[in-house]
Amino acid sequence: MPDLNEISLSVGKRFFQELDRDVDGKVTLEDLEIAMRKRKLPKSYAREFMRRTRSHLFSKSFGWKQFSSLMEEKEASILRAYTRLCLSKSGTFQKSDILASLQNEDNAVAMMRFLNADTKESITYGHFRNFMLLLPSNQLQEDTRSASSEAAGVAADSVLKSALAGGLSCAFSAALMHPVDTVKTWVQASTTLTFLEVLSNLPQHGVRALYRGSIPAILGQFSSHGLRTGICEASKLVLVNVAPTLPEIQVQSVASFCGTFLGTAMRIPCEVLKQRLQAGLFENVGEAIVGTWQQDGLGGFFRGTGATLCREIPFYVAGMGLYAESKKAAQKLIGRELEPWETIVVGALSGGLTAVLTTPIDVIKTRMMTAPQGQPVTLSIIVLSILRHEGPLGLFKGAVPRFFWVAPLGAMNFAGYELLRKAMD
Repeated sequence: MPDLNEISLSVGKRFFQELDRDVDGKVTLEDLEIAMRKRKLPKSYAREFMRRTRSHLFSKSFGWKQFSSLMEEKEASILRAYTRLCLSKSGTFQKSDILASLQNEDNAVAMMRFLNADTKESITYGHFRNFMLLLPSNQLQEDTRSASSEAAGVAADSVLKSALAGGLSCAFSAALMHPVDTVKTWVQASTTLTFLEVLSNLPQHGVRALYRGSIPAILGQFSSHGLRTGICEASKLVLVNVAPTLPEIQVQSVASFCGTFLGTAMRIPCEVLKQRLQAGLFENVGEAIVGTWQQDGLGGFFRGTGATLCREIPFYVAGMGLYAESKKAAQKLIGRELEPWETIVVGALSGGLTAVLTTPIDVIKTRMMTAPQGQPVTLSIIVLSILRHEGPLGLFKGAVPRFFWVAPLGAMNFAGYELLRKAMD
């Protein structure tokens, strides 16, 4: 069942198409003047609407992105005005209610005439919202302090839901796919064993060894990805308001960068403990914490920070961008919205492909975090050592298990997050 946001967006899209008479994706001042005349509204309202909606001072038209931005900006105040009116059992209201809500009685009469409603008939929210969008902001009576407070509350609620959805989806995927991650770490930490040799040795390690480091991994994923998605959502809200004309792919990239940088920095100590447990350097979490502190001090918990950031930022910036564009391409190809399972497939393929491309950075990070005590672990030393002893292909060690580890993670992190977020809404 579609939610309120999807319904509002659909109604708004139809209204924009009505304003766009020549169907070129742009609404001009002439289009607005005709719409105002049709609704018996003053011609000056058209110039006011153009001034509020256009992307810059010299623009003579606006597109759907600018229109939807204005629609989102005014949605809360219009919805609040609607709900303040005397609602009938059918969710509609009467002419007398409109006359009481607008400062200009002529506008109320014009609305009723345009909608062909008399004192006995009623108006739906969609009709009311579309008409109110054309009116100047000062024509609607409202408490601006209440509007600001409500807008802030909605934004905070959206950020918290995003953080919770991101944390839960990643924690679940980390718990489910941890054994594959352990195999990948064994392959990357070894300078001699291949992927097939590691698989052949699995019976010797046992099932328990596959789950070493799972506790810090799950806690790290929940906290860091919750923070990442929360900051990403907050950054998008800020960017949409500060720079409404910024292309969507740029908004997504900048927001992903901000969220990934801070979220990853929080997860690095958990990542160090996880990989040291997976590599067999310690037997349990407590021993890993004490041993890391005694061997390397506080800095030991942040080993490989640079390499981790170099892996995570490109992965999530490129991964989220690839996922968004792949989803659009798939929808365009099949001519409809994707089903949940199709969204999951797109997320898996996007995540897996991005994982393979970022494998060299992942190999370097693993070698830095699992290096023995006292061994120099700068990025350049690790890279030169791999190239000298294993060749260029050494930088892609573990690419196969990494693909099969990250592809399901991509399905759960990208698509799972989106589906869970919709369920919360």
